[in-house]
Amino acid sequence: MEQHSDPYFLSGNEIAGRIGSRIRTVRLNRNITREELQRITGVNKKTIGDAESGKNITILNFIAILRGLNMLDRLSELLREEGVSPVMLAKMQGKVPQRATGKR
Repeated sequence: MEQHSDPYFLSGNEIAGRIGSRIRTVRLNRNITREELQRITGVNKKTIGDAESGKNITILNFIAILRGLNMLDRLSELLREEGVSPVMLAKMQGKVPQRATGKR
C-alpha cells in the first residue's frame, strides 16, 4: 500500500498517528523514558503514551511534550506571523480584517 507524504491525502487520524510515531522515535533515540519525560514536562506518562499512539490529547500537552523533547522548532511555520495581503489591505482601505466574511 502506497504511503502519501502529502498530508492532504491523509485522514486526521493518520496524521496524528504519524506525529505520534515521530514523537516516540525521538524520545527513544534520546533514550528518555516516559517517566523521565513526565518529570520534565509535567504531562502524565499515560498522556505521553496516548500522544505516541496518535490519540487525541490537548494542544497544551502536545506543546509540553514537544518542549520536553526540544522539538518546538518543528512548530516554527505555525508560529510565524501571517501578514495581511496587500490586496486585502487595499480592499479594506488599510484596515486589518478582524473576521472572515467567506466567499461571495
